[in-house]
Amino acid sequence: MENHKRIYCENFFTGTLKSKEELKSFIRDRQGKILSCYAGTINQGDNFDFSEVILVDALFIIQLFMMDSENPENDYHILRSRWLRKAVEQDLILLENQLPYFLLQDLYNFAMPVSCFYPRSEVQAQEQDNRQQRCFDLDKICYCLPCRGRSHLKDHSVLTVEAAESVHPFLKLTCEFFNRYSKGKSVRNGVTIKHFTDLVRHFLCPAEEMTWVDTPIKNIYDARKLKAAGVNFRLLKEVGFVIKGDESHDCNFNLACFTSMDLKLTLFCVKDETECVVRNVMALEQFQYPDSAYICEYFLFMDKLVDTVEDVNLLIESGILVNKIGCNETVANLINKLCVQIMDDVSCYGGVCGQLNKHYGISFWNRHVAILKGVYFKDLWTGSSTILGLFVLVFSIIGTMKSLEHNLI
Repeated sequence: MENHKRIYCENFFTGTLKSKEELKSFIRDRQGKILSCYAGTINQGDNFDFSEVILVDALFIIQLFMMDSENPENDYHILRSRWLRKAVEQDLILLENQLPYFLLQDLYNFAMPVSCFYPRSEVQAQEQDNRQQRCFDLDKICYCLPCRGRSHLKDHSVLTVEAAESVHPFLKLTCEFFNRYSKGKSVRNGVTIKHFTDLVRHFLCPAEEMTWVDTPIKNIYDARKLKAAGVNFRLLKEVGFVIKGDESHDCNFNLACFTSMDLKLTLFCVKDETECVVRNVMALEQFQYPDSAYICEYFLFMDKLVDTVEDVNLLIESGILVNKIGCNETVANLINKLCVQIMDDVSCYGGVCGQLNKHYGISFWNRHVAILKGVYFKDLWTGSSTILGLFVLVFSIIGTMKSLEHNLI
């Protein structure tokens, strides 16, 4: 990987007018701010060049994002090999591998890389043309503006000629690289991204803020028992991990009039990298977002729903879960292990838990009819045997009654 970093850094310098020493000086000027983003201290020996280490990693990331955006099918090994690109993407999400996002953004803006495929000579020529064009535009603006007092020039946006915008703003490049998590979702105004793990968490969080209460998630029944009590599991078509409860009192005329409730959950696709990504996001929330740990709360809720592989089967049949790692029992074990040692002093799903427990308590007939269905009609053969036995019982009763009637006569 160090060899890949070196190659990517060399390619970066072919598309920027800044020298390596200028970029290292840029990082040294911000060294104190960078170090303040990390817990503890960094052991810097006599031969340790802090600016060099940070620069290599930062330029590798910037160049990787640019190449992925401009030509994902290029000949560079990381992007040509899907499994290696996926491994690098996962490595960039690890909490211990993070660089401050402000550094990447500022370094990108400072270096102003025009394109990762343009050589330095073309970049210099283009920069000279841009300077001449900006001077020409400034002349036109000054010629067209009327002569007014200084008090009329408070709107600086009128006179300010902004520098030419980069081909790909770094935030856009970042979202494109992590598009498997963004799914078209953009970063909301006013949100400050700390690093890539924080960005992935932002994509996985609900689009709208939820109400938090000082009541943790209470014990709720597993998915099978809730289904037996008349709870219908519905797919919620929203981005991120969200759970909503929607209680109704519609009549289902299967055997009697029963209350029902809809529990809506967003899609949870379980892949090979799911555990690694989720654990890193949950660890971030425990330290940085203890009062708004949306991802932790989602999986605490899922941990209550899933006890056995039968619960996983039910959620898969309902379209809530998608298993891409093979065995459903592995999914059940994964969900049950994710929330070990996770604090849940506050919750945003306390209201949903209360609805579920209340519904389960009043759905006496639902639960007992479900038990009968599970015992006597769990599959085709059991149901056929039950029906056949009922017919035999009915005919036996009729025969017995006729015999008694005949004897009485």
